[in-house]
Amino acid sequence: MVDLVLKGGDIIDGTGSSSIAGNIVINNGSIISIDNDIELEANLELDVTGKVVCPGFIDIHSHADFSLMADRRNEGAIRQGITTLVTGNCGHGPAPVNNVDLTKRNTVGFSESWNVDFSWNSFKEYLDALVSPGISANVAPLVPHGSVRLAVMGQSTAKPSTSELEEMKSLVQEAMSAGAIGFSTGLEYSPGMYADEDELTALATVSAKYGGIYASHIRNRGELFEEAVDEALNICRKSGLPGQLSHLAPRPYAEDGAFDRVLEKVSRAREDEGLSIGIDTFPDIWGPGMVVALLPPWVYEGERNEVLQRLASPETLEKCREHFSDPTNYLLRLGGLEMFYLSSSIVHPELIGKNFVEIGESFGCDPVEGIFKLVLADGKDFYNVMLRHIFATPKDLDKLLMDPYCSVESDGVVTATDGPLSNYTMNRSSFGYTIRFIEEYVINRKIFTLEEGIRKMTSLPADSAGLPNRGRIEPGKAADLVVLDKNNLTDNSTNEEPNAYPFGVELVIVNGQVVLNDNLRTDISPGCLATQ
Repeated sequence: MVDLVLKGGDIIDGTGSSSIAGNIVINNGSIISIDNDIELEANLELDVTGKVVCPGFIDIHSHADFSLMADRRNEGAIRQGITTLVTGNCGHGPAPVNNVDLTKRNTVGFSESWNVDFSWNSFKEYLDALVSPGISANVAPLVPHGSVRLAVMGQSTAKPSTSELEEMKSLVQEAMSAGAIGFSTGLEYSPGMYADEDELTALATVSAKYGGIYASHIRNRGELFEEAVDEALNICRKSGLPGQLSHLAPRPYAEDGAFDRVLEKVSRAREDEGLSIGIDTFPDIWGPGMVVALLPPWVYEGERNEVLQRLASPETLEKCREHFSDPTNYLLRLGGLEMFYLSSSIVHPELIGKNFVEIGESFGCDPVEGIFKLVLADGKDFYNVMLRHIFATPKDLDKLLMDPYCSVESDGVVTATDGPLSNYTMNRSSFGYTIRFIEEYVINRKIFTLEEGIRKMTSLPADSAGLPNRGRIEPGKAADLVVLDKNNLTDNSTNEEPNAYPFGVELVIVNGQVVLNDNLRTDISPGCLATQ
């Protein structure tokens, strides 16, 4: 007697190989066999004839560290077939903790309104709080550099002393011992922007000792795009660990030809030096960002009460006006404030979808003052007032996606259309990037075969993240599986109205247990650390 048999599916194993017809036998959370003819008794037998069966999708670039805990159904992931999320990206995350207030500020997708007890200090304590009560999806956490630096140095912009660096290394070691899969940086953000290559290499070297990866939101994707990639590759060379270069599209104002040179540089590092370097992107020309990132970092650095005082100060507003014509701000270089659209605000949901010129008009003030009013209104949740901005040109996005080492990811959170998470939206990819990618790039535009499209969301991110037990339909692998109705695949999200689940995801299995069947959720929570 086995636990589960899926009969008659069109099996795409995640490697890019052609599909085969067959039956999948599952027992004790693992795939036992793939057979055309079986005579086994099963506790549950499901006929999936005519449907595509593939590995559960792996979101290699997620910011779901905290939202996974706020609603353990993990609806936004499960309903688009995501069974594993790599969290802690861009140097952001809720552990380790020294100053709780600073760490909350450094956690994308944190909201006081969700009433989650932020009671941990160490990375292990955080993982226990995350996994022990039960979650529906698997999690593969990165230890975030920003939180490590804040825990040791606070908001200091200085180079760490020898003792401070050793303390940061010990925090990375503790996190890796607890189950982190690697070390992440966000070098366009505070406090990551204050770290130099030596600091990052020293910390990445600790991750390497545990077989981890280095995932980086690099320092610059504009006029210094190539130099920023050189820095990331140098860190991988010196520390001896695989790299994952996050959402690697050039800013639209990057130098002509820089993107081609970057892709060639990364390819040579793989082929000539043997470096293991993955890249990734979400399949959208619009990207998410924090509204406060439009402001100078000194405005939003520090404890949240201090930030709120600065945001409420007329003196701060006046000091910042000149900043909005500053050509060095990586977001403002994309265009005027009419080019940025509000995507999430708890206090002002009526303004979502408006640009910041329109928001200023709604407040009866100029756009700059409107930004201050908007982020101040959400109080201590100011860091999670979100916008969308141009991420890449369509041509550059296609070029990035067509790189064979490019995984497809969300750069989003786990969210939901109901419950506590319904008041927070990061981007449309949080609801449907997997199905949008298949619908647009496989079915409509025919840029990829279905087998290759699925590989870019299963075995490729599994290999890049160092998750050998996930991402393939193969005997002995974890039974994370998705059944798709290829004829009904529809992404229902849009940039203007992102909060909608896709059609066509018929069955989702996590660690051998059914969590979604024919659009109905079960009440079990079989998720675990993805390394298990």
